[in-house]
Amino acid sequence: MAQSKKVTYTELSSRLDEIIAALESPTVSIEDAMKLYEEGAKLVAELEDYLKTAENRIIKLKETTLAE
Repeated sequence: MAQSKKVTYTELSSRLDEIIAALESPTVSIEDAMKLYEEGAKLVAELEDYLKTAENRIIKLKETTLAE
């Protein structure tokens, strides 16, 4: 069974940049634009989760450091 690779924040952000560039293209069809928008919205949610998780880890580290 193949292991899935965890996607990094940078990879997610890069893909979102690609989507934005594609959506800005005057030649993108409405159908493709809708698919790209949907993918982009999912990526934004993943990026927000990624940042929230990082923020929570930092808060816990600070609390641990202050408690010592």
